[in-house]
Amino acid sequence: MAENIVLAEMTWPEALEATADKKAVALVPLGATEAHGPHLPLATATFLAIDAAKRTARKLKGHGVRALVFPSISFSVCEWAVDFPGTLTLSRPTALAFLKDVALTATRDFRAVAFINTHLDAAHLEVLKQAIEESKKAGVSACFVDLTRKRWSQQLGEVFRQGDHAGAFETSAIMALNLPLVREHERISIPPMEGLVAAMKDGAKTFKEAGGEDAYFGDPGAATIEDGETILEQIAEICAVSVMEHLASKS
Repeated sequence: MAENIVLAEMTWPEALEATADKKAVALVPLGATEAHGPHLPLATATFLAIDAAKRTARKLKGHGVRALVFPSISFSVCEWAVDFPGTLTLSRPTALAFLKDVALTATRDFRAVAFINTHLDAAHLEVLKQAIEESKKAGVSACFVDLTRKRWSQQLGEVFRQGDHAGAFETSAIMALNLPLVREHERISIPPMEGLVAAMKDGAKTFKEAGGEDAYFGDPGAATIEDGETILEQIAEICAVSVMEHLASKS
């Protein structure tokens, strides 16, 4: 039987055995529940975060680092998508307190906690950065993977950098998960949209202000499973490198 890397699937004695030496790393999949066009599920970011965390754990094992995947977080700050039914958003203070508590409880039995984040709402990223900073001041070894950093966005490609939201980038990744999640008729029927970055530069603060009446940006029709598998691997590799660099900075 393959080694279990998912904490919630363990019994408490199994968790004790896996964490007794306090050398394991906690990987927390951090997503959201928000509108992702008429063709992708509300939990798109969460599904991607879970996959990234599991792949990251396997990659870290290859580097001699034991990691366990924590239960995913599906509640986040979602200010851009707040106008759309089904979007669930936390206030910034609530999200900040929650993420700090997660970091604190995670490192009780783990050497470090890494938030594997695939939710890119600007307000959410601000809160997450603050949570990491305040957690570190409290003595917690914590980091998060910021895919928007130039270093990583360059690797993820032009479609990502233009501000894909439920466009070819995210839709390809969800398709590659091989789950019955994509509404194919809608995916191939809706027209391409300009990426979100241009509207952000013009001062838009919500998807509707940015012209996204259907809560997507980019070209869902251009998505492919092959591209999606490449994207999933890229994200996991970025996450693994980020965690390794964090650990090295603490050694």
